[in-house]
Amino acid sequence: MKNHDNGIHRMEIPAQMDIKELEKRVISTKTTPRQKEMMKEVAETALKIARPLGLYKVSHAHTIGTDKTDIDGVVFTSIVLNKLLAGRDTVIPFIVTEGKELDAFQPARGDMMKQFYLDMAKTMITANAIQYLRKHVEQKYSMPKTALMNPGEIEDWLISEQRPLFDLFGDVEKQIGVKLTGGGVMKPIKSRSGIIFPNESGFESCQLCLQARCPGRRCKFDPERYKFYLGKDPKAAK
Repeated sequence: MKNHDNGIHRMEIPAQMDIKELEKRVISTKTTPRQKEMMKEVAETALKIARPLGLYKVSHAHTIGTDKTDIDGVVFTSIVLNKLLAGRDTVIPFIVTEGKELDAFQPARGDMMKQFYLDMAKTMITANAIQYLRKHVEQKYSMPKTALMNPGEIEDWLISEQRPLFDLFGDVEKQIGVKLTGGGVMKPIKSRSGIIFPNESGFESCQLCLQARCPGRRCKFDPERYKFYLGKDPKAAK
């Protein structure tokens, strides 16, 4: 891990994925033995190729009004983020990527099943890289319990908020090879950005997400928390 003079930490993260868990997500009763073997081959190859990287920095936050939060002089707009960080000081903005090596890997052209397995493997490798960075932060900075938020993950914090988050890190592409498109999408495509912060309530952003069939869902939707953080009835939002 490298620590830049501006307080930015760059991490080389081990590529990790439970192939059995991947199997649970993609294998059905209609899956042939050959497809199951293909999935395993793709997953093992992805693990060998992947070189996940992460950036994070210890930052300071203060809330403004009811929907603004200043983090190291950069202002973010979100009612939920504002409520979660009220009274907080230390937060950890981060960017994690599966790496350009895995992003560039392509199985045989035209093989849709291999493409599907690879896409799921990339998603899981990135998710595990985020959890690795999160645990590292918790241990290093004595944060027993944390939560995290990602721009675009819930309706209240738009994907466009990735731009100010990137501004906290300077030249992200030079540091870990991740860039933002004009529409605010990260390349490599499975990269994720967000903010980790101390939280004792067990908050998960999935509790506020209305997409019932989201493949990345970590917990159930919570209508009461939705009302508390967003101040409206979830039935009216659908």
